[in-house]
Amino acid sequence: MRMLALFLEGAQHAEGAEGEHKVSVIVDLFNRVLGPPVKAVLPSIYNLLGVEWHEPGPGELIIPAHVVWTIVMMIICTLGVVALRGKLSVDRPSKGQQLLEIVVEQIRSLLDQVVGPYGRRYIPVVGSFAVFILIGNLMGSIPGLGAPTENINVTGALGITSFAYYITSGFRQQGFKYLKHFTGGLTGVMLPTLGILIFVVEIISNSVRPVTLSLRLYVNMFADHQIAGVFLNLSPWLIPIFTIVLGLFVAFVQTFIFIMLSMVYLSETVPHEEHDHDEHTHATEAMAEAH
Repeated sequence: MRMLALFLEGAQHAEGAEGEHKVSVIVDLFNRVLGPPVKAVLPSIYNLLGVEWHEPGPGELIIPAHVVWTIVMMIICTLGVVALRGKLSVDRPSKGQQLLEIVVEQIRSLLDQVVGPYGRRYIPVVGSFAVFILIGNLMGSIPGLGAPTENINVTGALGITSFAYYITSGFRQQGFKYLKHFTGGLTGVMLPTLGILIFVVEIISNSVRPVTLSLRLYVNMFADHQIAGVFLNLSPWLIPIFTIVLGLFVAFVQTFIFIMLSMVYLSETVPHEEHDHDEHTHATEAMAEAH
């Protein structure tokens, strides 16, 4: 709880300098409308967490830009999915429904390849990561909007969420047997000797994963934004096409990398007997197709 409080306090100070830069109209509108009630509630929340509330100085934002862009992104995602889904139909699906089905099929195909059929239960969370990150990345390419994934607070939350989900999934599916994964599967006399060393290394390696997930996404999106800004200053008429294409490429690639790494981590939580069952199922299906 104390760590969360310190994180919130650090985030508040990190956003302090944001008011010195040009603020988007949308961010300014959010702060004008919702800023006063948020400002009235936040001191009580900080007190509950044991952290002193610092009054925003002149020109500082009460609601940070990355929070505003995250809210805008969630509204876009919700309205977009509802609009594309329309009225679900098996016989005459709409074009929007077909597009959503293609996205789901692609994610399910990736999960089948990385995790196996057992991984299809992860479609909701992996799909949510994909939509959240992709839309968040693409928002930076739209004039007047900003990408929430250009802020370390957002990417950090995504990395921690992915980490917490696959760790809890491992214990939920395997119980304390999941700890065997951290010993390299060693048994017998090798377990108390080499197994302890492997366990320590695996714990450190897994603890670093949320940091690498968040930093990889943050650094690439932040760098893409900075590069685009430099080129726009050099030639505001010719370069935008290049920067837009580069931004789209980076947005899709970083989304794919994040969900792919998350799926790899989830594959480590699947019980070994499930892997064996999946291999047997694939072998049976292959023999049936051969006949």
